[in-house]
Amino acid sequence: MTEANPSRVLLVVEDDEGLQRQLKWAYEGYEVVCAGDRASAIEALRAYEPAVVTLDLGLPPDPDGTDEGFATLAEILRLKPDTKVIVASGHGARESAMRAIAMGAYDFYKKPVDIDELG
Repeated sequence: MTEANPSRVLLVVEDDEGLQRQLKWAYEGYEVVCAGDRASAIEALRAYEPAVVTLDLGLPPDPDGTDEGFATLAEILRLKPDTKVIVASGHGARESAMRAIAMGAYDFYKKPVDIDELG
């Protein structure tokens, strides 16, 4: 594996492969690393040390809930507290946003996310 510049690496934690491809395309100037679950997200976090992570709260084994996403957020921030985690979810957006920000997320977007808004 070649060493990537962490400031140019974006970790996308999203179980929908279509959205993964869309984000890779939208951020072609970055090295976009995708993970579909918590275990692969943590593995990628350790391997690439990205400066920014986008995190879907609805991850397997509970893609219709938020528990796994919040557990992933907590673990990312425990391992790499300076990582900017941008959370995206359609699950109870207001409550999820408040909880994510309180836990230390950098920002929150309600799904569907407008790629132009993410910048």
